[in-house]
Amino acid sequence: MVDEKDYERPFGGRVHIKCAISGEPAQIFLDLKRRGIVLSAHDAVVQGLLSLHERVLQRDLQAAQLKASQKLSEET
Repeated sequence: MVDEKDYERPFGGRVHIKCAISGEPAQIFLDLKRRGIVLSAHDAVVQGLLSLHERVLQRDLQAAQLKASQKLSEET
């Protein structure tokens, strides 16, 4: 478990996650595993976090581009 104060320090360790999923997320996991897209729960969590991180960064970039565009429009 990562303590809130750990977010302020450079990270070089591990995070242990233990949870059970049910419903639609569980069905998605089983389908992805059946299709060979993920090999294990560990693989699914890692791929999911990387994908989520990429989407968040992309959204942040779009917001920054929009803000810069609006600022440029105001200056002209």
